[in-house]
Amino acid sequence: MTKQSGYFKGLWENRYILFSFVGRDLRSKYRRSLLGVLWSIITPLALSVIIGSVYAILFHRDVKIWIPMLFAGLNPWTFIRSSAESSTNAFIQAEGYLKQLRVHPQVFPLRKVCVDFINLLYSIMAFYVVYLVLQPQNFGPEMLMIVPGLLIIFVFSWGLAQIAAVANLFVRDYQPFQTLVMQAFFYLTPIIYQPSQLGERFALVYRLNPFYYILDVVKQPLLGGIPSADTYLVAVGITLVVFALGVVLVNAARWKIAFKL
Repeated sequence: MTKQSGYFKGLWENRYILFSFVGRDLRSKYRRSLLGVLWSIITPLALSVIIGSVYAILFHRDVKIWIPMLFAGLNPWTFIRSSAESSTNAFIQAEGYLKQLRVHPQVFPLRKVCVDFINLLYSIMAFYVVYLVLQPQNFGPEMLMIVPGLLIIFVFSWGLAQIAAVANLFVRDYQPFQTLVMQAFFYLTPIIYQPSQLGERFALVYRLNPFYYILDVVKQPLLGGIPSADTYLVAVGITLVVFALGVVLVNAARWKIAFKL
């Protein structure tokens, strides 16, 4: 059996443990909170309303267009960033489980991604409510393309989470470094602005940016559009590379994880 097949076999063997972890994390996250899971909706919505209103005033744009555009971009970006950041300590926080139980290490980065993905689904439902109020005419069957987009961004974030978990285990300065890199990519990716605003002169800023393609396969269907075939091909290619790298790193480090802890 190859390491890769063993990787997925290990996930299947520990699937019930994974479900238990995810359920417990969700309950723990919102325990004793008055609004609970609503914070997953309120935060990106509030940022979208604030930034969208400011941009609309400064650049004389239509609020009905800018707020959904920002909301559609912030939702998937928040998921990617949160998955990567929360997973840096995935193995460190699981020290007791890894040393005392027969549980496969690949479960723990996936645990973090699943929790954040559920929060993403909540925020997407909130987006549809807002979009239905502001631009009901744009609702159509094209929005069903959100399904393959969500699959792509999930697998991409899963791969990124595995890389972060292994890297931070061996280099403890990785977490603040990753935060700085993610913040830089936030401004280099068309999230709070449109690609057309950069013009052809600076088009390479997003055309060479992997996050642009990963976000676009979710963002465009949310807004009632369909990404181009090239965008899907690039997004899938990036996702497969990142995920494969994550699997290789976890497999290479699995016998050292408990020791490094």
